[in-house]
Amino acid sequence: MPCSPSPTTSTPSPAGRRRSPRRRRHLDLFVYELKDEEWTITDKQWERVRDALCDAMTNFGHPYIVVEDGDYKGRRELYLRHQHDGRDLDLPYAERTLQYVHQIWGRPVHLETRVEGKAVRLTCEGEKVRRETI
Repeated sequence: MPCSPSPTTSTPSPAGRRRSPRRRRHLDLFVYELKDEEWTITDKQWERVRDALCDAMTNFGHPYIVVEDGDYKGRRELYLRHQHDGRDLDLPYAERTLQYVHQIWGRPVHLETRVEGKAVRLTCEGEKVRRETI
């Protein structure tokens, strides 16, 4: 049975109550990043912690990549587009993934994304991945 207030009650159930500022501080939640090979706390503001948790759960933390064209330039090349949501791709991981996609597709594979605010196209035609600003 879901935990929600009944129509005749004005007090929400314990599961529906918002955490008080005191309780949020007691949880000691934070956002951290890997900087210079060391994990560092970057934020303790509960709103930003909440937003980081929600971002991580959107699409299970994976980027949205869509097929833009399966016959790019009329040469059966695969053109993919990263639907950028403000978070850049992990480029070394994206490059390795493009190499795997290239093995499966058997033709050149392109991925359009944004890196530090600039439009970039990654192209894999075999062993190496080429980056170009577009």
